[in-house]
Parts: sequence; C-alpha cells; structure tokens
Amino acid sequence: MMQVTVCGGGNGAHALVSLIGARQDWTVNVYAPYGDEAERWRKAVAVRGGVAAMTSDGTLVGQPARISADPAKVVPGSQLVLLALPAFAHEIMLRDIALHLGDNVWIGALPARGGFDWCVEDVLSSGELTSAPLPLCPSALFGLQTLPWACRLTRYGQEVEILGTKAVIDLATQPTAAAGDITTLLGEPLGVRLEPVASFLSLTLANTGQLIHPGIMYGLFHDWDGRPYDEAPFFYQGVDAEIAGVLQQLSDEVQAVRAELERRYPDLDLSAVRPLDEWVRRSYAGDIADPSSLQSCFNTNRSYAGLRAPIRNTSDGLMPDFRARYLAEDVPCGLAVTRGIAELADVETPMMDEVITWAQERVEKEYLVDGRLQGRDVAATRAPQRYGFETLNDLGATNEFAA
Repeated sequence: MMQVTVCGGGNGAHALVSLIGARQDWTVNVYAPYGDEAERWRKAVAVRGGVAAMTSDGTLVGQPARISADPAKVVPGSQLVLLALPAFAHEIMLRDIALHLGDNVWIGALPARGGFDWCVEDVLSSGELTSAPLPLCPSALFGLQTLPWACRLTRYGQEVEILGTKAVIDLATQPTAAAGDITTLLGEPLGVRLEPVASFLSLTLANTGQLIHPGIMYGLFHDWDGRPYDEAPFFYQGVDAEIAGVLQQLSDEVQAVRAELERRYPDLDLSAVRPLDEWVRRSYAGDIADPSSLQSCFNTNRSYAGLRAPIRNTSDGLMPDFRARYLAEDVPCGLAVTRGIAELADVETPMMDEVITWAQERVEKEYLVDGRLQGRDVAATRAPQRYGFETLNDLGATNEFAA
C-alpha cells in the first residue's frame, strides 16, 4: 500500500486527493495547515463521502484517510509527499514537514517553478534541522513543469472540476536515475504523460508560468486607468496581438539565455527549454482550435475557455488583484529566477526587466534595482543570487555542468 501525503488546500490539492484517493492500492493523507482549512475539509468530506473530480470522462471520488493541520499526524510513514501549493509557500511547508520525513521518501512539487531544487537543498541542509531524529535527505526529489490540469474548485472539500488535462508535462528528478520510476508511478494516477528532462535547471528555464502569468497580467493592466471593472476580463482569451507580442519577447529572452548557456557549456542539455508557442501546441494538442499563431493558441484553447483575470471586490468596485499568485508566485519563484540566471550569463533581458519592474511596484516589493537583482526582497525569491551563486560555475555545481 502506497501512502501519500498531499500538502495544500487549493485546486491542485483537491484534484490530487480525488484522483489518488480513488485508487484501491494508495492511501492519501492531507496536510492543510493554513487557517481553518483542515477542519473545513474534514467536515466537507464527511458530508460528501470524499472529494469528487468532475471530468469530461466522468467522476472520480477519492476518500482521504486523514486530514490535519499537524504534520505529525499525516506525514510519518509516507513514501510520497506532494506539494500542491504556490511556490512561495514551498519553503515554509518543507520546514513544517522536514522533521517528520522518514527513509525512502520521494518529495515532489506540482508545479516546481524556478529554483525548486535549490529551495529544498537550502531547507534540508539548514542548521536548525540538523538535530532531527529522522533522515533529511529524500530518496528522490522531483518537480513537474506545470500542474497537469486546468482545474477549478467548485465546492471546498467536496468537488473540483477538471477543465482540461495537458497532453504531456516535463519532469525533473534528482537523481536523474529516478525519473523512470517516478514517471511510471505517477503518470497513470495523474492521467498525463510525463517526460523526463535532463536537469532541474532545464525545468527552471522551461517554466512557462513565469512568462504566461506575469506577461498577461502586465499586458492586461500595465496601462489600467484605475477605474473599476463591470466584470473581470478574460485572462487567456483576453490575449490580443499586443499581449502576444509581450509573451513572444519574454520567450525570446529565455531562448537567448538558453543559447548562451549552451554556447558556454556544449555538453549541457537544455533541449526541453522550448519556445512558448511550441510548448503551448505540445501541451494542449487537440485542445486548440486555431494553432496558427501564439495569440490564437490562447484564444481558442478550450482548456482556457472562460477563465478570467484575478479580480477583487472592493468598496469602489471590481479591481485587479495584484496579490494573486500570477504575480506573487510567478515573479519571485519564476521570472526573477530566470532573470537571475540571465544576469550571471550577461544576457540582456529588456522585456523581463520591464515586466518585473512593473510587477514589483504592484506587489510593493523590490527585486530589480539599477538593472540588477539586488533589491531588498531578493531574499524572498528563488533567484540564484538569493542562494549565493555568483557565477555560472557556482550554478553549474548544482547541475553538473560547471567547467
């Protein structure tokens, strides 16, 4: 019997619990430490009899064995720990569960976002954890490039709607030899084809959320006049030619970073760092009605249909929610990470700089100062500068490509 702990309480966590919990040979626990999540979830599951995933092929109901805000009650004995929560919460979550990890545990993030491997190494090698009675080195570490599904929580603790499933998702592991086992183990329960990539560095640069989410937010709202909206604008279907141009420039800059790294390190495999339009067509094969352009790939993608931009209801009306994860997660744990690698590689990134500068003002943070990642809040990012990497060779020591 495989024991799994799902950490988180949002859309992805609900989808995982329903899909994994429906298997007869797996037991799934939930660690939900924030607010009253655990208590709300327990009560809801008692009413519904499990968590239902509503898909185009039918309904799957998974029954969690235990749900708790106390890691000691759900983590020990787990062979698989899945982090299904925003990347900015990974570090806190890892510190919560570290002392309860046993032998032969696999730790994975869905999605990993940028610098996940550095984050785990930083937490598990922390001096404050060295007195732990249990091993702090996972048997395998893995991360998915993106969440496998476009999903939406419809009834907390009871139902989640899976709007679409990606055709294929890239997967990074440490050690790389674990990729086959993890792919075999997770592919069927998640309902998606997992494709191993060469390294976590590849996964970090290939993180498309860092382009799509901040890029579209910038495109929709960088010239917002401050007036409330009558209704939230469409997010993906709201991509016009100008926004598609922003996304293309961001993608081109990632490709420039890839090219420079490959030039300096000819044996480095970054083939999985695909241009954005190629990634969209590959991931949503069969879901896109018109794949002729980057704009149409977003506008006619049925998995994106109807999804709207994050909006908050204020006393003045509907306003953009700049605190949403599209900026709060995908800048410090995405775009800033790639920007930090570009800085080490001496690659200019004018569009990244423009989007990060705009975003940091919206979220009242400071990452970029005078064209360098040296702002007061860099320590809250997963940029290589946060972990003391000063050269590409420093970075390469963690990815086996240092000269």
